[in-house]
Amino acid sequence: MLFALLLPLNHAMAFDHFISRDDSTLLDGNKPFRFISVNIPNYFILEDRAGQQGHKWHRVTEFEQRDAVKAVKRLGGQLFRSYTFSVEGGKNLAGDLAHIYADKDGRIRYNEELFKDVDRGLAIAAAEGVRVIIPLVDNWAWFGGFAEWAALAGTADFWNDAKARSEFKKFISWLLKRKNTITGIQYRDDPTIMAWELGNEIDKASPDWISEMAAFIKKHDQNHLIIDGGHKHIPDVSLQDKNIDIVTTHYTDAEFTDFAASAAKAGKAYFYGEFNPSEAFTVGDIVRRTIDSGAAGCLAWSLRFRTEQGGFYYHSDFNGASDSLHYPGFPSTLPADEAGVIATLKKGAYTIQGLPVPPEPLPEAPALLPVEKPAEINWKGSAGAVSYDVQRKHGDDGDWQTIASDISDAIPVIFYGDAVAKLPLFSDNPEVGVWHYRVIARNSSGVSKPSNSMQVTVAK
Repeated sequence: MLFALLLPLNHAMAFDHFISRDDSTLLDGNKPFRFISVNIPNYFILEDRAGQQGHKWHRVTEFEQRDAVKAVKRLGGQLFRSYTFSVEGGKNLAGDLAHIYADKDGRIRYNEELFKDVDRGLAIAAAEGVRVIIPLVDNWAWFGGFAEWAALAGTADFWNDAKARSEFKKFISWLLKRKNTITGIQYRDDPTIMAWELGNEIDKASPDWISEMAAFIKKHDQNHLIIDGGHKHIPDVSLQDKNIDIVTTHYTDAEFTDFAASAAKAGKAYFYGEFNPSEAFTVGDIVRRTIDSGAAGCLAWSLRFRTEQGGFYYHSDFNGASDSLHYPGFPSTLPADEAGVIATLKKGAYTIQGLPVPPEPLPEAPALLPVEKPAEINWKGSAGAVSYDVQRKHGDDGDWQTIASDISDAIPVIFYGDAVAKLPLFSDNPEVGVWHYRVIARNSSGVSKPSNSMQVTVAK
């Protein structure tokens, strides 16, 4: 498996430049760098069930990370924003799965297996030419935030306690110097990382904490830009501190262009870090205003990707049973006009680069999962696919016949209050015999090559 992964990842240095800044303008080399894309909060660890089996909190797989990055690439997003690393004690955490935890002696440790998932995620993003914004600590307790960090450090005051600051700087130092186990590149030397964000929505951070952490990162990493990690406003320190390159806000639809103007006046870049994409009209307005303003970009919250078992992950953050986005948009999920929302984001993603929207590439071949009985047929879907044809043949010498068309892998069902993938994706009831199955993906540009085939025997 490692060999298969390494083969397409020899282009880990797929970028010619680190993203840099000239006053309020972000640059890729000497070219302005602007973007419209998405947040992918579960890119490094998952908080939602894949289906009606298994746990909510679990590790992400190679296929799932690839599907996520390929969606961003097809969107034209150029980058995405991940979420913070999980911290022991977080509300959503289950078992011992936390990136940052305390051992039995109370010493703060970093989960090597989970950070290997981060390594792989960065390597996959590099191979696809997609960059990643990584926030370092959360304001909220879902993944474990500043309060959980403080508890590990033995204090209640994360922002001001000397030991808490020392432990957090130890983590930052370890992270910057970490050598990716797949690419061999230290994180501080990896242009796949677009910027380090001090935190997610950390409006509670003290000004001197922001300055101290920004200076510490700049001292040990001269390659990457630093984002302040704001929420509803931009702190004065973020506009004044020389080590802060980029400022951001979340859910400030009415004011975000004013924030962009204030940032530009102070010589800082600005991007709109999170907005609700539930209404197509609002998304169109935000995209238009981003393009017309001095903002570097905007990121919708949030994209969810396909699962290893078939179907998609779903998540509710606003008012729907599941109002997360799924590329390229489906009629069976929320928001109601998901395909229209995705199309608006995609048009904006190319327009802000000064490019026409290209035709959607053909989907790659899906991967049919083992078939134990015809009533339960599932497959790992293909990025960009809208629907699938299911084909069947009788015995080894039979001809392939299409037995179903327009089958979706994006239908959620409610399971104990949560939206999960409806599985199986397809059910068949053939007569006695030996049968072979395969699937073909479809989108607006055509069809994929057939998947692998699977054999199943139906007995009397």
